[in-house]
Amino acid sequence: MSATATVTTRTTGQPGRYILSAEGRHLVVDASAMTGGVAEAFVAQELLVGALATCAQAVVFAKGEEFEIRPTFVTVEVESDRDPEASPPVYSSITMDFVLGGIAQEDAQRLVDEFTSLCPIYYTVSQAAPMTVTVRVEP
Repeated sequence: MSATATVTTRTTGQPGRYILSAEGRHLVVDASAMTGGVAEAFVAQELLVGALATCAQAVVFAKGEEFEIRPTFVTVEVESDRDPEASPPVYSSITMDFVLGGIAQEDAQRLVDEFTSLCPIYYTVSQAAPMTVTVRVEP
């Protein structure tokens, strides 16, 4: 497994719309309305928090298998707030809300703690923006 990721963006001919490519995979990405895009596809802020959420899912499920803790479902909601007054622009907060089903609260917390200690995306972003992580369980 490579520790290097390379992506490329290219214009589409439609203002504010780009193609994001990595190793033969492609995703349509739009500029936000604030920067002149139509924001019909994912925008950069959503891709950033989406990377956090998908890293969380991957680590929680991998560690769940390793520890034989198997939630029936995992939902991760990530919200980011951008400070419109800051220069340079920054995210004023990022909140991650985990809901895990069918396991004990202690097991859910253990899996989320594994995520926060192993995910380089989480670590990098948490050094730049205030992060809040909550963990709940449901039947």
